[in-house]
Amino acid sequence: MYDFIVIGAGISGTSFAYKTSKYAKTLLIEAQDYDREIPVRTNIFAEHNKPFVDDVFWNDDTIFPRPFIQLNYKSEKYNGLLSSKEFGAPLGKISHTEILLQKLIDKFKDQGGITRFNENITKIVRHTDYIEVVNNKGESFTTKLLVLATGSRGFPLQKSLGFETPESYMGIYTNIYADESILNENFSFQYMFHLNHNISQNGPFFFNVGKGRIATGYLGNRESPPELREKLIRILKNYQKIQPFMKGIKWDENLPCVSGGISKHPISSFSKDRVIVLGEAAGLVTAFFYEGILCGLASAHIAATLLNSLLEGNSNFTKTELKKYDDEVARVLFTYFRNGNACEYLFYNESASSKTLWNAYTNLLNTNKTVRQYIYEAHINQDLSTHNTDYDRWVGEQLFAAIPVISKMTLWPKFLKAMSF
Repeated sequence: MYDFIVIGAGISGTSFAYKTSKYAKTLLIEAQDYDREIPVRTNIFAEHNKPFVDDVFWNDDTIFPRPFIQLNYKSEKYNGLLSSKEFGAPLGKISHTEILLQKLIDKFKDQGGITRFNENITKIVRHTDYIEVVNNKGESFTTKLLVLATGSRGFPLQKSLGFETPESYMGIYTNIYADESILNENFSFQYMFHLNHNISQNGPFFFNVGKGRIATGYLGNRESPPELREKLIRILKNYQKIQPFMKGIKWDENLPCVSGGISKHPISSFSKDRVIVLGEAAGLVTAFFYEGILCGLASAHIAATLLNSLLEGNSNFTKTELKKYDDEVARVLFTYFRNGNACEYLFYNESASSKTLWNAYTNLLNTNKTVRQYIYEAHINQDLSTHNTDYDRWVGEQLFAAIPVISKMTLWPKFLKAMSF
């Protein structure tokens, strides 16, 4: 019997497995064939992620090949730039996340952890004092506690155990490789977050600039993977707002793309008797900014810390005991989430007002140093439970002041509601 079985080897599952294998017998199961290849991923890794990552990884230049120095919140009218050089230290780092996952898995194995890749779990059976999981080969494994870290791919299993599932939208991304000299010439920033209602009403189009490669994609509505891919190709070929960034970069229209569900909005409970849910499977992705890495790492760290003491005390891992996990996730993350919820309410709506608001917001970044400072501090604050929502309200007030008078007349009820989040 295992102390913990983890289903899903994304950022939350691998981080949790690595941390718990220091003190517990842990099995990590993943549906993809990670023994052959972990999909290439390039992400921003804000400084507020640092408390949840061991220094051996944080200081590894192969995982984090460049600092995150400048972001671009781009609208149709403005490049809303925030440079960390104005405030003295980087916003964080850019990660080649597949390398982080591989090194977490390697350390997990070194500490005695067991992996089973290219396997699907088809059945979960609850027993009085343990849980049994059955894979697609008919093999069964038992555990004292089961951890669901499947993102949006494991919703049937999640439902079978009585958990809610978060609302989910389809997203797509691809990595394009290019010479460093071209990337340095084309991109003054490492991250671009661009809203355009015609691309999606639910999320951004983005660039993450790694070393020798860029990741690009968008969060869609509820299109099929072929439809998402077709639109992404059209955007990269024809969308004039991004063509300066693509200058001189050669890419194949047959390039591999990854599409899948992206969750948002937390479910009401992350634990039941002998089961917990981590990261995106629990809807722990910030509603507006879609920071899945932060929430995956944070929930994994919180769970691994709590379960160490429970395991030492021969816990039965009851819902009452595990509620401490739910409470700590809420304490660490949900104050920060309020900003994302308010922004989602303001910016993801009918096209006319969302365009007006996003143009005004991106221009504020260029014209108001205090706005830049507050956004910078949200990126570098390593204790997000202390996130100051008064700063968010102040930025909201500046945004309302910046929009045209005619827009103020129609949008003031929306701002009042956003301020209450």
